[in-house]
Amino acid sequence: MRTMRAGSSAAVPRVRVVTGNAILTTLYQQLRRPLQHIFIVTPFLQDYEFVGRGPLSQMLERQLVDGTSITLMTTAPGGRKGEFTRKYTLMERLEAKGVDVLFNDRLHAKIYLFDESDVTKACLLGSANLTNSAMNKLLEVAMFTHNRTIFKDVLTVFYGFRNEADTIQFSQWKQKEAAKIKDMTEAT
Repeated sequence: MRTMRAGSSAAVPRVRVVTGNAILTTLYQQLRRPLQHIFIVTPFLQDYEFVGRGPLSQMLERQLVDGTSITLMTTAPGGRKGEFTRKYTLMERLEAKGVDVLFNDRLHAKIYLFDESDVTKACLLGSANLTNSAMNKLLEVAMFTHNRTIFKDVLTVFYGFRNEADTIQFSQWKQKEAAKIKDMTEAT
């Protein structure tokens, strides 16, 4: 892991470039802090074991119990029956616990925003999805910063994605895709 500074000005905020397991560690460190809001944008995610601390869903559920609002934007479940069912079941569970789940099938961005207070903000922006392979096997890179301006700019991007015409609430998607959901989640 290394720290880079853009330019030579002392006023330029520190940005850490993290790779490999340091991305997972950075996410874990942020998810165990008391937060007001979490914004996650990732096309692919799995409920994998999160650095020996239990599944990702449990970490998010702990945040919800503590009053954190969580918005998750991802792509709709797809692929084979088992893959579809796993993602659909995870989205159902997270939505039932209070996560605002959104789908956009054009999504490719990976954004993780952590809003701790009016003062403390954190942004992780990079190539890693929330999957076991992205966090443990693939060559990934991300930029991490506490810079409020960068946080605000990336949050603006998030709201732009949220306002895209093809972004849909999970509950709306379920109504629209009821037949497909039934077919894909039925036991054989």
